[in-house]
Amino acid sequence: MTINNFPGLYIKTFGCQMNEYDSERIFALLHQKYRAVTELEEARIVLINTCSVRGKAEKKLYDILGWLEKHKSKYGYTIGVCGCVAQQEGETLLKRWRGVDFVVGTHNISLIPSMIENSLQGLPRACAVDYRDEWETLPDASYREPVSNFVSVDNSASFGAYYSAMRAFVAIQRGCNKNCAFCVVPLTRGPEISRTLSEVLKEIKYKVAQGAKEVFLLGQTVNSYGRDLSERSNFEALVKEVAAIDGVKRIRFASPHPQDVTAGFIKLYQEVASLCPHIHLPLQSGSDKILAAMNRNYRLKRYLGIVQQLKTACPEIAISSDFIVGFPTETDEDFRQTLAAMREVEYSFSYSFKYSARPNTQAIITHKEDNLIAEDVMDVRLKEVQDLQTELCLKFNSSFIGRRLPVIIEGGMRKRSDSYRGRIPHNVLVEIALQPGAEMLKSGDELDVQIIQASPYGIKGNIV
Repeated sequence: MTINNFPGLYIKTFGCQMNEYDSERIFALLHQKYRAVTELEEARIVLINTCSVRGKAEKKLYDILGWLEKHKSKYGYTIGVCGCVAQQEGETLLKRWRGVDFVVGTHNISLIPSMIENSLQGLPRACAVDYRDEWETLPDASYREPVSNFVSVDNSASFGAYYSAMRAFVAIQRGCNKNCAFCVVPLTRGPEISRTLSEVLKEIKYKVAQGAKEVFLLGQTVNSYGRDLSERSNFEALVKEVAAIDGVKRIRFASPHPQDVTAGFIKLYQEVASLCPHIHLPLQSGSDKILAAMNRNYRLKRYLGIVQQLKTACPEIAISSDFIVGFPTETDEDFRQTLAAMREVEYSFSYSFKYSARPNTQAIITHKEDNLIAEDVMDVRLKEVQDLQTELCLKFNSSFIGRRLPVIIEGGMRKRSDSYRGRIPHNVLVEIALQPGAEMLKSGDELDVQIIQASPYGIKGNIV
């Protein structure tokens, strides 16, 4: 049977880079028997890899399940729900959605092939959401095409447009021990479990041999890596080991937690040349009162001190962040402190969201109706944060005009055949238009670009 005759497989991914990475592993499990499709109408198997960090992402799941149930008999779908909502809701999804054939949580990806086969054979609908104390062993991707070619990604909560043949996502840990009051991750992904150093390095070497030039290390709190391993390691040692691998041009990671930033972590930006001058360092709120209510385990003074140390170690470092507006009890003054912190740090980029109550989190248990912030107030605050960030983005991106910067090409621009997108080390996207008659570019090409224009959303340049 040729690949064109294989049953169609459609994977829809919501949420963060960790979910995107999990989708890559799911495809690695299935690609020898199923053909990747990008349209639901061509699919036989439909897998939805879910995110439950915010209610909006969960609602998107239910919207697509409604459509799939309506059309299941027409297209003969076998439907599986994976990821964080699957872990959170378990058998409730099977009871609520009759069209769902199986549910697989965050610890049981390896069971997906057998669950698909069982469904195709007419066996009863199934749910696998048991926690594992060990790291689940899954195959590496054995194909060259970028994940964006076979996985539909709704990654509004991640760094955007990140999948490319030149980039290797590599998970170094799973779960989280921080227990922030608003966060469902410790409930859906469990306690923190680090992957062994040897396994991390093995995957990176494999993906570099496949053509990756940039390594992106993933974890809920990457800088606490290694503390739970029997052979103790730490994040700083891991980064240095990755930098020593031949062929690794750039190293990125997401996301560190301010509580675990050490002097050794700061020194990485001085000692490791391939570590990109960018850090995504979530603040969430500029108010110490709200940080305490969130159980964030640091205060603004400590956070700003880390920022200053980072800027001393790496004067050009780009700092991005996350913000939640409208956390229960947030006053206008608390919110103003967040805006003031944004101006002081001068973030290169940030993600901002309205507070979303998540099941079984401490915030939803602690804060009753009289502590909640009105939706219209949250809307106004969110717009203020985003308007300010737009100004800060433009200021930061404009600082590159006139400079010559190294770029690694990620792919072509969707609407222009003569233009390409790449990224400078500072994590800013660059649009490059080819001159007439110029040789076509491909993912992974390295070149120097003269920056000629900036917007809040990126920069444009010409090949030098």
